[in-house]
Parts: sequence; structure tokens; C-alpha cells
Amino acid sequence: MATTDQLRARLRALIDAAGLNGSQAAFAIGRTPSRLGDYLAGRTVPSALVLLDLEEAAEQASRRTWMRAADVVDAVAEHADTDPIWAMRMLLQGRDQSLALSTPARQAIWSTGAPSRRLTGPWKTLTYLLLRDSARDGRPIPRWLVAPIPLEQPWAPLPVREDRTLHEGLAKVGIRVNERELLTA
Repeated sequence: MATTDQLRARLRALIDAAGLNGSQAAFAIGRTPSRLGDYLAGRTVPSALVLLDLEEAAEQASRRTWMRAADVVDAVAEHADTDPIWAMRMLLQGRDQSLALSTPARQAIWSTGAPSRRLTGPWKTLTYLLLRDSARDGRPIPRWLVAPIPLEQPWAPLPVREDRTLHEGLAKVGIRVNERELLTA
């Protein structure tokens, strides 16, 4: 028969295997961080469903084929200075993958990790804004994904067509992008 200590160790191992912090793990299992804390402290015994949800999160993390927010930043940073079209493509692909994440576990995993490359200037503002925008579904947002700072000078990552509508939200922070450029098939 399992003891409370064994159960707590199993919960912690599953959370670690998924790469989640406390708030991410709580989101993944549909509980509050304080409830998860009760489970981990042994004050409350979780249902079997909690264990199954954490096992699923660990499995999802090990088989992940989609980009986390940190992966998007790395991909954009790799190409921002040399190939802005490819950088924009990676950004939009990451945004679209993020929007398609259908389970709380996947949405929590999206916020794990930290970028290994650094973004600065207008690419940071654009990338962080689009990533934060895609997280409006209530999922955890990585701590490093700070609110973007508006640009001092207008900037366009791609050629702007004056006969097409600019994206209004991006224009407010100084980024000039036609709305059509942000649509993907």
C-alpha cells in the first residue's frame, strides 16, 4: 500500500518530468496552486484523476512536437538579423501552434523553459506581444515573457503595403505590419 510520502514523491516526480512549476502544474490539472500545495504537503490526498492528469502532462512533455514560447523566441532570434521573412514565419508558426493547443497540460507546457537566445529591440516587442496575445485563454505566461515596451520609432519587419490595412494593435506600439501578413493558411 502506498504511503502519503510515496504519493507526494510521485506527484513531485510527475511535475518535474513535465517540466512544470507549481502554477503551471496546477493549471495543467485544473486545480489552484494552493490546492496543489496541499497535495504536495500531504494535507490533502488527491484523487486518482489528478495523478492521471499529471501522468498525461509528463507524457505530453516527453512527446512534444510543437513550439513552446521559449522555442519561438529562439527561432526568431536565430533569424531576426539575417532573414526577417523566416523570423516572421517562425513567429507566426509558433503563435499558430500555441493557439491550437487543446489541453490544459499542453497549454501549461507551452510556458515552460526559458529561451537560450536573446531578443532585443523591435523583434522582442513584436514577438513578446504576439506570444502574450496568444495566451489570452488563461494559460500560465512564462515569467520571462514581460509585457512589451512600445517602440520609440516606427518599425516594419516586412515591407508594408500602403494600400492594405495595418494591424491596429501592433501599430499602437510602433510596429507597422499589414493585417494580411499575420494571417496564415
